[in-house]
Amino acid sequence: MPLNGGLTPGEIMNPVFRRIATTLVLFGLGLSLAAMPAASSAAKKKHRGPCSSLPINIKMSTHDPTALLEDGFAWIYVNPKGAKIYSLQVKVKHGKRTYAKGRVVSENGKGIAQGRTTLVRMKVVQRMQAGRYSVSVVSRKAGCHRPVKKRRHWHFVKPTLALKAIPVSTRIGDNVGQVRFVLRPVRRTQVGRTRVSLVGPGGGVVSQTVVSSVGTKQVLVELPIKGKLKARKYRVRLTGLDSASGEYKTSVQAWRFAKGGGNAKPVATTGQLTQKVVVDWSQGKWEDRQVGGFIAPGIGYGEVVCSPYQQWVRFYPSNSGRESAMMTWTYKDWGTWSEKAVREAKYSSGTGPDFREGMNKFGPAEKNSTGSFQGIISDRGVIDGPGGSAGLAPPTTLDLNWAWDFNNPKSSKCHVQATFRTQTDQITDPLARSVQIVWRGEANATDANTVSNVDFPDLGNVQAICQAGPNGYRRLIVDSAIGGSVYTREGSDDSKVTQGVGPLVMRLPNNGMLFIQMDNGDRLIVSSRWKVNDPVAANNWCVISAQVYSPS
Repeated sequence: MPLNGGLTPGEIMNPVFRRIATTLVLFGLGLSLAAMPAASSAAKKKHRGPCSSLPINIKMSTHDPTALLEDGFAWIYVNPKGAKIYSLQVKVKHGKRTYAKGRVVSENGKGIAQGRTTLVRMKVVQRMQAGRYSVSVVSRKAGCHRPVKKRRHWHFVKPTLALKAIPVSTRIGDNVGQVRFVLRPVRRTQVGRTRVSLVGPGGGVVSQTVVSSVGTKQVLVELPIKGKLKARKYRVRLTGLDSASGEYKTSVQAWRFAKGGGNAKPVATTGQLTQKVVVDWSQGKWEDRQVGGFIAPGIGYGEVVCSPYQQWVRFYPSNSGRESAMMTWTYKDWGTWSEKAVREAKYSSGTGPDFREGMNKFGPAEKNSTGSFQGIISDRGVIDGPGGSAGLAPPTTLDLNWAWDFNNPKSSKCHVQATFRTQTDQITDPLARSVQIVWRGEANATDANTVSNVDFPDLGNVQAICQAGPNGYRRLIVDSAIGGSVYTREGSDDSKVTQGVGPLVMRLPNNGMLFIQMDNGDRLIVSSRWKVNDPVAANNWCVISAQVYSPS
């Protein structure tokens, strides 16, 4: 009789064998699984080596998406005890979509040193709304071969009104009886009716005015006050209509007004619109005092900026379909050595929403610097258009001087003083007038497009001629018996020629500037660029912009 319920001995042995075999297999598998965490742990440990992380702290300059549109920066601080890093790329993302990005490339293999904060200018590629975003930095650490990523989260609030109010000067002596602000839409946002309020430290409204419509251009507003402001911090509250969304939005900017001034008081508008701009601060107190605004009528809006982190003249063209440029003769002095050069910054297809000329040479900026700019901001007509002087906005010239000391953060200081001049329709002294030439392609180098002239009272006729062809005539002529000194500036060289009596006939440089000091006190500033030797006639061009003015 079979044992165990009818199972034969062989049948009994098979399950036993299977159990033993299963046990052995599970035991072997257990040994394998036991070994796997150790291998995984080793791999993980290797991944967490010194090359797997970045010794940096990440911070965005703002929580407001509107503020990020033009002045947005990522602040990357390299820890003092960490390693140097080489180049970096920053991205602001929500999910898989990138909303802003920026990068810094290390020059000459120097890298970004420990204990320093690097500002990475961010380019907004899509407008953001309120929400939680990720900010990632990809860089390579010294001694490591591969770049790695570090990420943090950043919360953005609801976008504010895309409109800025920039003071002409934050010194109370420059704001007597009124406080002047330049209103500028951010990224050419269409802004409708806007209420502008100057708010005191206690929250009370000091002065208020209403602008019926801002549009996409720039507006100079004057807020009436009694006497002078007190030296303290104020806020400018702007409540206006965002025409695209139909919503009323608000933005608030803080500005600290200090004692001093008197050199940037409002100048009566005559035949010359004169704007005086001052940026002035000391004892390390630069925040809310580092910017002064100005307008180049018909061309756009500019800012003079000086802080330990930014030192430049930055310009925002108001018409995205027109080319504009700022040519500047720059002189920079650091005490033991100096530098001079002709520089040009311009707006055209693919150049971005603004352009600038830096007062600094290095980044971070030099600890001490003095210098000057003399330049001309010009309208060059429709981008890639045929040219012609009809419809061109008159140029705005600038004279600017600066001095700063950033050696000690607690005692750092900066002073910038600038004068901007533009002609008006009035005929009273002091006066400014201009001549301009723009043609692109030899077919457009007609008699009408190659000559421009203007009569200037008590001086004579000022004429610019820029013909096509290698043998074409290209001159600036002051048809007057009055003599003067002519400064020709090309590359890093300048030369001076003095002539006792006129007329003055001057060669127009193909990439340079002229400055003429007439013996009767009148002055001329000229920017000149032309190309006439291309075998393809359509590729040749000429752009000349000149202003003659009597100093105010």
